Amino acid sequence: MTVADDAREPDDVTHDTLLRGRVKLIQPARGFRSSLDPVLLAGFIQAPYRHFLDIGCGTGALSFLLLARDQTATGLGVEIQPRLAGLAARSVQANGFGARFAVVAADARQAGLVPAAAFDLVASNPPFRPLGKGVLPPQAERSLAHHEVALTLGEWLRVAEVALRPEGRLAAIYPADRLDEMRAALTACGLAMARLRMVQAQAGARASRFCFEARRSALVAEAQTEAPLVVHEQGKYSAEVRAMLGEES
Repeated sequence: MTVADDAREPDDVTHDTLLRGRVKLIQPARGFRSSLDPVLLAGFIQAPYRHFLDIGCGTGALSFLLLARDQTATGLGVEIQPRLAGLAARSVQANGFGARFAVVAADARQAGLVPAAAFDLVASNPPFRPLGKGVLPPQAERSLAHHEVALTLGEWLRVAEVALRPEGRLAAIYPADRLDEMRAALTACGLAMARLRMVQAQAGARASRFCFEARRSALVAEAQTEAPLVVHEQGKYSAEVRAMLGEES
């Protein structure tokens, strides 16, 4: 991610870019800001994405990366925090994605909000810390984005399962120490991992994250475990991560 304009606007935001300027991202100068996670997840998900749903889209980083990588993709982003949803909507216009993507400021669990069996892909960089583990950040935006304050693992998986078409895919990035919990939660929703890739800070290090793709259990015979994604090599991003960022190797 590169900062294109550090100037503060009246609503205290920065104008940043992804994919070497191909994607514009407006986000708070303080509070919730996008991390590397959506970049890693977007790089993991295989195109075409067709019609996708981003649960908890934040300021839109993951969705915008998908839209930039697949010119035929369309999508819907749902974000419970009004300010973040508003910034995502501004970035939709700045990127020229208005005909392909819509943002809704609402709770994804709201009955009737997300159409049933309407999406080929559900993608999410969801809240990843359960309550009671870790210290809640003082900023409410970061607390809601990172901790299961308003949306638990089981809740967002149930939203995803209802939203998916029969042969649709679910993809997310999650902490490595919750892998077994994720597998159990998927099973409870009638889903199963089809692809799994651990994320390591350096080669040989204990994994910190994992990216996964799930489908309905009846469609999955056995999960495909891929070689770990190594984020850093020799003090800089690995060649694969630089490619995901749109940078030259």
